[in-house]
This record gives sequence, C-alpha cells and structure tokens, in this order.
Amino acid sequence: MNRNLRNAIIAFLAPLPSIVFYLSFLRSYSSASDPELSYIHSWCSNHPLLLANLLFFLNVNFLFWVIGLLQSSHWMIDVYWTVIPVMLVHYFASHPLGEYNKWRSMVVVILTWVWSVRLTHNYFRRENWEWGAREDWRFNDLRKQYGKHWWWLSFFSVYVSQQIFLIGICLPLYTIHSVDAPLNIWDFVSSAICLTGIVMAYFADTQLHEFVTQNQKLKEQGKPKIPNLDTGLWYYSRHPNYLGEQLWWWGLVVFAWNLGQGWTLIGALVNTLCLVYVTILVERRMVKQEYRAEAYRAYQKTTSVWIPWFKSRVDAVITYSPNKNKHTMGKILALFYVSLICLGLSVSPVDAYGRRQLRFNSNGRFKILQVSDMHYGFGKETQCSNVTPEELPYCSDLNTTSFIQRTIASEKPDLIVFSGDNVNGMCESGDAAKTMNMAFAPAIEARIPWVAILGNHDQESDMTRETMMKHIVKMPYTLSEVNPFGSGIFPIDGFGNYNLQIEGPFGSPLFFKSLLNVYMLDGGDYVKLDGFAFNYDWVKSSQVNWYEHASKWLEMEYKRWPFPQKSTAPGLVYVHIPVPEFKRFTEPRQMTGVRQEQTCSAPINSGLFTKLVERGEVKGIFSGHDHVNDFCATLNGVNLCYAGGSGYHGYGKTGWARRVRVVEAQLEKTKYGRWKAVDKITTWKRLDDKNHSLIDTQLLWSKNTTLDTNYRFKCNKIKQH
Repeated sequence: MNRNLRNAIIAFLAPLPSIVFYLSFLRSYSSASDPELSYIHSWCSNHPLLLANLLFFLNVNFLFWVIGLLQSSHWMIDVYWTVIPVMLVHYFASHPLGEYNKWRSMVVVILTWVWSVRLTHNYFRRENWEWGAREDWRFNDLRKQYGKHWWWLSFFSVYVSQQIFLIGICLPLYTIHSVDAPLNIWDFVSSAICLTGIVMAYFADTQLHEFVTQNQKLKEQGKPKIPNLDTGLWYYSRHPNYLGEQLWWWGLVVFAWNLGQGWTLIGALVNTLCLVYVTILVERRMVKQEYRAEAYRAYQKTTSVWIPWFKSRVDAVITYSPNKNKHTMGKILALFYVSLICLGLSVSPVDAYGRRQLRFNSNGRFKILQVSDMHYGFGKETQCSNVTPEELPYCSDLNTTSFIQRTIASEKPDLIVFSGDNVNGMCESGDAAKTMNMAFAPAIEARIPWVAILGNHDQESDMTRETMMKHIVKMPYTLSEVNPFGSGIFPIDGFGNYNLQIEGPFGSPLFFKSLLNVYMLDGGDYVKLDGFAFNYDWVKSSQVNWYEHASKWLEMEYKRWPFPQKSTAPGLVYVHIPVPEFKRFTEPRQMTGVRQEQTCSAPINSGLFTKLVERGEVKGIFSGHDHVNDFCATLNGVNLCYAGGSGYHGYGKTGWARRVRVVEAQLEKTKYGRWKAVDKITTWKRLDDKNHSLIDTQLLWSKNTTLDTNYRFKCNKIKQH
C-alpha cells in the first residue's frame, strides 16, 4: 500500500470514534425519555459546548497527536482545519438543545460547506493532490528549534492551541443554533461578508498557486524565478488570502452579534491576532530568500499589508504580470469594500433585542428612576397647576426640572425612564422638539442613560408620535428606540416598543447574561375606531406578540451556556396608560400608596396582563396617566404600580407633593463573594416636599416569593388516555 492511500485511509478513519459516539448518543436520546437516559448521555444532552470540547480533546488532540508521533509528521491537523467547522456546524444543528431559525441555519450550513470545499481544494491543489505529503513549515521550524522536546511540546503547540482557535472561532456557529430569532437585514449583511471573504480567498489563493506553478516551471527549465507576485489582488494587498479568510470568520461573528451574542468575537479576535503574528513570520521568511529580498522590500514599501489599497509608488516593484482580467479584479475589490462597510455598520449596537450594555454595579444593584407625566411646556413661562396661591407666582416648569435634578442627585439612578406625557400637548406647543429638549435636560446633563415612551398627550403638538420618537432616539445618552429592529419586516403597532437587558456586574460570571429585562411599550393615545367616543387606546396584539417572542428568546438565552440558569430572569414593564386590571384595587388595605381618582384605562382588555401572567417573568408593570394615584398592588404575582405625577404643569392635588417612583433590583451574593441572579426587587417614592421625603418602601418580589398553591381537581378513579 503506497503512502498516499495509507494516509487517506487514516484521515477518513481518524474522526470515527467521535462520530460513532455522537450518533449513538442521538439514537439513545431520540428513543428514550429523560429519566431513562444514562448519566453520560444525560450530561451530553445538557452540555453541548463541553461535549464538543471533550470530543475534540480526545479525538483530535490526543488521537491525532499519537498518529503524528508514529508518522513523525503532524500533517493531518491541516486537513482537518478545513473539515472540523463543517462537523461542528452539523453537530450544533443536530444537538437536542439546538433551537434556531431553520432558514438562518440553512444559509450558514451552506456557506460553511462552500468555505470548506474552497479551502480543502486549495490545500490539496497546493499539495499536488497527495495526502500527508508534508507538514506545515512552521511545525518544521519548531521541530528544529526544540529538538528532543518536540514530541511532547507538539501536543500543546500543534493540537491544544488548535482546539482553542477552532472552537473559539466556531462559537458563532453554536450561537446561530441556540437562538430562534426571525431573520432580519443583518443576516443578509453577514452572508455578504462571509461570501465576500470566500470569493476573495479563492481568487487570491488561485493567483498564488499560478505564480508558484510558473516559478516551478522556470526552475525546471533552468531559468531565473520571478521574485514577486504583484498582480490581481496581490497588486493591492500583500496578503489578500489572509484578509479573505478573516472576512469569513468575522462575517460569522456578525451573525452572532445580530443574535445578541457579541461576546463570540473573542475567538475571531484571537485568530486575527494570531494571523497578524503569522504575517510577520511570513514576511521575515520572504526577505531572507536572496533571489526575492530586494524586490519584496520594495513591495513592502508600496503595497498595503492586508487591506487592498492603491500603491504609493508603482515603478519600484519587479512584477509578475500574466494576462489577467482587470475588470474581474475591480469587481472583487468593489465587493470587498462594500462588505467592509457592512462590517463597520454591523458592529454598532443594533437593537433587535435590546442589546445596549446596561449592567448591575459593583454592589450588585441596579436602580431605575421613573418620571411620569411631566407635561412640560415652555420652561419658566409655563404656569403651574394645583399648587397653593403662595406658590403660584413663582412656580413653572423649572420646578419640575429642579425636582428631577434633586432626585437624580439623591438617588443616583442607573437608568431614568420617562414614562409618557413628557410634554404637555393640548395643542399648546408649536415646537415640541424644543420642549422635549428642556424636559429631558436633567438626564442629559447628568450623563445618565435614559429612555422614554409616549403618553396620550405627547403628540398633541407639531409632531406625530413617530417623529417624536425619531427625535428622542437622536438625543444624547438615550437608549430609546423607535421600535424593535426588524419591525419593517414584522410590523408592530405604535412607536416606542423596545426592551433593555441589564447584564451582570464587571468580573461576575454572569457578565454576559441579562439578569433583569425591561420592556417599554407604547400604550397609544385615543381609540381611532368608530363606536368609541374619546376612549383611551390599548396595547395591540402585535405588541403582545412581540413581547412574548422577546420574552421567550431572553429566557432561552438565560438558561443556556455559559453559566446556564434554572429559573427565568425577572422583568419589568413600563407603559403609560394603565391596563384595566388596575381598576380592581379600590380599598386601602389592598395597596401600598393611595388612590385618589379612578383608573382611566382602555375600554378593551387586549390581554397584555394575561400574557404577562402566562409568561411568569414580569414582576411589575409601571404606569402613569392618573396623576394623583401612586399605589402598588399585587395581582396573580404581578405588581401593578403607579408612579404619581411629577410635573407641575400637569394637574395634581393641592397640598399633595409631586412624586417619582424608584425601583431597585439587588443581586444575590454567594458565600464566596460572587454575584448570582436577582435576589429581590424593591420600590419607593421620592416626594418634592421640603424634606425630599422617601416614602412607601416595599418589597415587590424576591426569589423566595411563592404564589398560592393551585389545588386543581383530579379524578384518580378513572384512567386518562
């Protein structure tokens, strides 16, 4: 048996242990219920990434290493660098915990196969279609450098290091098969970046192969070799093949980033840094070769390292220039720069699922200040409502501003929520943008992240609800969004529906997990349907559906690697007009705080509260609208809380101080000093009185909170089927 055939058989048989084990696991899992699974198979079903790493370590690191020692050549890892990502993408797609969008998965699987076929073809073309003809030149250099110690050092430098690189850069493939989210424009951007990288790498490697082949022929003919490749893509970049490869991996990172898993860039970043070092080694090797040293130094001076760019001086280079289609090269470069622009745009924090980086502080706390019903007007020229005669001559919107500034200084919130009726409306203002700038100024001046939703009066000026939200999202320090990303494809009613994720503190194992989810909903203004005369609007079914989808997605993410959690992260909802369930509370004993007016909610119950109860994650729904109500009450495990009116231009009650609501979430701390999930959520109110009073502190929820047991009727006498 010749060496080529023997190596081919070894290469095909080498991964079989992992493949057979995994297939047996899948068969066992599909034919057994969870209690019947063995301990090993149960562990495999719950730890997809750990299982992938374990199989890699045993089958690739150890088995391939032993084969490499026996053959005195570690050639096989190069072949499997092109194959392992394909095996991993199918592994993640077939694992029992996989839950993903099938169309996104299909696109990524196809792209991975295309990438693998291209790279595998290039490998065997370079090796003259032989298996194991030689090992990487870098391994040869290391073998000479370390001598007798190379046998054991090779285990770490050739195989363990490859595991870190390969598993790391393939993390986006895991993410893509762990998150079931609808397709959006960034999936097309990611695909374009990946495809551009594959195309660029193919043309660059093909041009390099033709150059090497040409030099080989010249050598056989006894003619001097051409010192330098300087045509096609290589005319604009010294390493376009490396750049194409990097575009492929960073395109996968954009897929993951779009799904809220930007942390997966770690693998691509490490790989890029490693390739930078390899580039340095390659260039040192080039200038050590006498026949090309002078030409290559000139090439270095005039040609960009990676990014294709125009030469600084053309006549200094000795070129290799066979006839090429320059128009083809131009098209490839144009495609590259379009994808580069897409990559630059894609790394900005998009909002498909509220991925802005809010997080708990070093004390394990996150504090939200809710400011409702400011009804801001013209600043110092605006007259106050429902204040004492003594206060009236000196009272204006500036009192509202002063109250908010005072509260920010006292509470030092991590987030400010302006929960509607931020401007007075009532056809009073002809410059709503100017009014909003004054209303939100305290948050901006304090440089504190803030968000806003709209009430029923905000649009009663020179701006629509849509243009108001578009103005708000452009203001400094705001995390507000007009609507969830992708709402153009999947329409949603209203303007100002979005969610925020509050992640773990710096240094915490839960640094990348959202431990508190905040949902902002547009409650609308007035019903526009016939038969409803001057009735308040309601949260529509499209908004409820969006909440349900986002909630399920966040729960799935919370329970997945890394550091999977068993429960669900608590959530809070802010909507201006209270849901009809607020009407149930009429007695002081039912609530903390006061009711001084009826609940002015929608005439139709759209089912938002029912959905919150069904999902079980939301611990409080916070509203405004009814200025002189400020109570909190609990219904079916959900707290319904008013903020109370904060603005002096809006109506109030003489002698009853304007107020705001504060909500604080506190994380649990382990006995080793590490932060865990949310332990409790508390709330209180701040008054704009002489003492800036803090009142009605209460526990809204704790992890030990339990609902009343549901004693359902069961019929044990009749067997059900």
